[in-house]
This record gives sequence, structure tokens and C-alpha cells, in this order.
Amino acid sequence: MNVRVVPLLLLAAGAALPYAPLADVNAAAPDLPASLSRLLGTDHLGRDVFRRVLAGARAFLIPGVGAAVIAGGLGVGLGALAGWFGGLVEGVVTGCMGALRAVPPLVLALLVMMATGAGPAGLALGAGLAALPAFTEGVADRLGALRRAEFVVAARAHGISDARILVWHLLWVNTRALVLREALATVGQVLVLEVTLSYLGHFGVQEPTPSWGNMIDHALRTGCANPLAWVAPVAAVLVTLSATVPGGVRR
Repeated sequence: MNVRVVPLLLLAAGAALPYAPLADVNAAAPDLPASLSRLLGTDHLGRDVFRRVLAGARAFLIPGVGAAVIAGGLGVGLGALAGWFGGLVEGVVTGCMGALRAVPPLVLALLVMMATGAGPAGLALGAGLAALPAFTEGVADRLGALRRAEFVVAARAHGISDARILVWHLLWVNTRALVLREALATVGQVLVLEVTLSYLGHFGVQEPTPSWGNMIDHALRTGCANPLAWVAPVAAVLVTLSATVPGGVRR
């Protein structure tokens, strides 16, 4: 297993734990510091910061996986066509991806969410379309470089069908690591989009449902006396991005 997947699996396990946002409110315990019973203390409404950080991961993990599936499914198919056939097919696919890449991810996500409605499905679709060029171009470049390789010529000489060469030898054996890398980067991109939208409000996750973006916004806006109420989600964002997009967020 790729070690970069481990933090996401841990987050997914934590996010799967039951959490009731309204039941977590405790007016008698606001702004408590970290302790054994509350690992990161509480916010100004007495809510457990640690539990909210775990629950807040749902806000980007669910649409992040959806976006990776959308971009991966379409991108691998289009990239395989462009890389295998080249010529006119490659030119058409590359031109379409160039036009899509020209739209900034945040703008594209907002446009899609305005058309489909704010929520995980709209965010997944918008982020998936934003990530599509990276998947498509990556697969097309890899296949374009390999389709005339010696092992492909040898496989054909041994009677192996083009379909098996394409699907097994090129896509699975030589491209799956690239697809996984782009899938992780897509999840990281969704995290950035979700935090931005939630911090700005309206299109993001609304209180009392937690997300890392609205936790940061709420803690800073209300002047929460426990600094961990905003430091913890900021740290969670940075750690997750380092696991999904080494070297920075993909543009």
C-alpha cells in the first residue's frame, strides 16, 4: 500500500465515527483547554474540537473520492484514446482539455455548484471536471511514449491482442501509479476547494455540521478563547495536503 494513503484511511476511519453536532453543544463547558477527556479542548459553544475535526473530514473526503472517480474514469478513457491512437484523436482531446484547464478550479466548482446546487455532489462534479485535464494528459503522455516501445512490439509479435496490451501492459502495469498519484492530488484539491468555500460561506458546509473550513471561520470570527479551535483544523489541512499533494497544491 502506498504510504500516502495511510493518513486518508485514518481520517476516513475517524470520520466514520458517529457525531451529533447539536448534541455536542455544552454551554457549561466553553473554551476549555486540552485535557485527557477532551484532547483538543472545546470551542466557545462547549463542543469537542477533536471530535469535530474528525467529523469535519467527511466534508472533503466524500466529494474528494467522488471527484477522483469522475476524473479518473473519464481521464483514463480519454487519455488512453489520445495516447494510443495519436494524430487527430490526440489533437481533439488535448484541445478540449486545454480549454477546460483554462478555467480556474474554484471558478469551475462554483459554476457547477450554481447549476447543480451546493452540496457534496456538486463539489465532486466541479472538482472532478477541474481534475480531468491532469488525468487525461498524464495518461495520454505515458501511452504516447510507450505505444511503440520494444516490449509492445514484442507482445504483438507473440500474438497478444492490442486490447490486452493497452489494458494490461500499458494502463495497468505502467500507468496505475500515475492514476493513484492524480487521484490523491484530486482529493487534496477538493480539500482546498471545500475549505475555501466553507470559509467564505454560502456554497460551503454550513454550521452546525462541521468542516475544517467553517471551523476555522467560526473560531476566528467569534474570538474563541481556545486557540486549538482554529489551530487544529489548520494543522489538519496542512497535514492532509502534505499527504495528498507533495510539493504543493496542483494548479
